[in-house]
Amino acid sequence: MAQNLKDLAGRLSAGPRGMGTALKLLLGTSAMAYSVRESVFTVEGGHRAIFFNWISGVQQDTILVEGLHFRIPWFQYPIIYDIQARSRKISFPIDGEYLPASAVSTQCSGAS
Repeated sequence: MAQNLKDLAGRLSAGPRGMGTALKLLLGTSAMAYSVRESVFTVEGGHRAIFFNWISGVQQDTILVEGLHFRIPWFQYPIIYDIQARSRKISFPIDGEYLPASAVSTQCSGAS
């Protein structure tokens, strides 16, 4: 039984000529595409990013603006922050002894 399995494995690994080269080329291309995909990231408009490095920690001196950026995969991770200013409506009720109950509201703009 063991001999039959060895014979079957020997026949399967022989394959057509050039299959080993094609398989190596496919694996190499896949590894390169994965590396490029992992090393590129985008910071959208209205956002900023800083790097977290597994060796030295947060790199606060490097603030990345919007656009396409490169990183070292598995060592650097971008931390992306939303810095868009949003307006906020604040309202509060007024209920006085001699005034009718009403509400006053104001709109504030700024970072929230």
